[in-house]
Amino acid sequence: MKYRLTIAAIFKHENPYLREWIEYHRIVGVDHFYLYDNDGGEDAQRILQPYVELGIVTRHPWLHFDGSKHDRPTHFFAQDKNHLAFGHAAQNYRDQSEWIMKIDIDEFLVPLEDEDLRAIIARYTEDPRIRGIRIPRIDFGFSGHMKRPPGLVIESYTQRESENSDHKDLARGAYLTKNAYSSSAHSWHYRPLSLGRTVKESDVSDMRVNHYYTKSLEECLLRQNMMQTRPVSEEQFNRQNDGLNATSDDGMLRFLPELKKRLSAAPR
Repeated sequence: MKYRLTIAAIFKHENPYLREWIEYHRIVGVDHFYLYDNDGGEDAQRILQPYVELGIVTRHPWLHFDGSKHDRPTHFFAQDKNHLAFGHAAQNYRDQSEWIMKIDIDEFLVPLEDEDLRAIIARYTEDPRIRGIRIPRIDFGFSGHMKRPPGLVIESYTQRESENSDHKDLARGAYLTKNAYSSSAHSWHYRPLSLGRTVKESDVSDMRVNHYYTKSLEECLLRQNMMQTRPVSEEQFNRQNDGLNATSDDGMLRFLPELKKRLSAAPR
């Protein structure tokens, strides 16, 4: 197997956050990133190209579905361009990745019981029957910021909801189908005749996905996408943040010194 742990993600309008997101995940043990570029701008290519040259990122231009039926909100089992990107990752990279995660650029995979994910993943790897892990996801709110703050995401947004409200799948590559018909941004499709089991999120206490959902009002309104649930006004933004700033959580600050060090030396 080429990689122990990889991430598949699609992005658009995320250029200010890409380096932080990549360098953070490198710190915690992610080996490689399959990134689907729905931004298409020169800035995104410039940011990612050094990582591509170092073999850290595989970048796929992902503009060919723009303006098609896959470039609009979906209903029932329809697929949008995000679903198709994850399907492409499963079909092409499941044999390269012992474990592959589907998350977005506003989501950070966090080790809770160790300093990085390597030891945690190794414990799950010991059981060959585990085909996937439903990792709990918790939403962070705007933390009082109406404008984009000068600091990094993980240091600026430290208020969140009190309980996990969703999950994201970490899949064992050997158990994945091609995911050609998957219409979920959260769950992978597994081979139907496999005898493996999926670890439920209620049984996962050693990892979590931090979802920096809205960030500030300024950032939220700039990062519009096809999701119908995205706020388009301050009133909707405030409603979206209801309950997302219920408790303080500065657990990510332990990674801040190393992250800032890496960002100062990050490839450009």
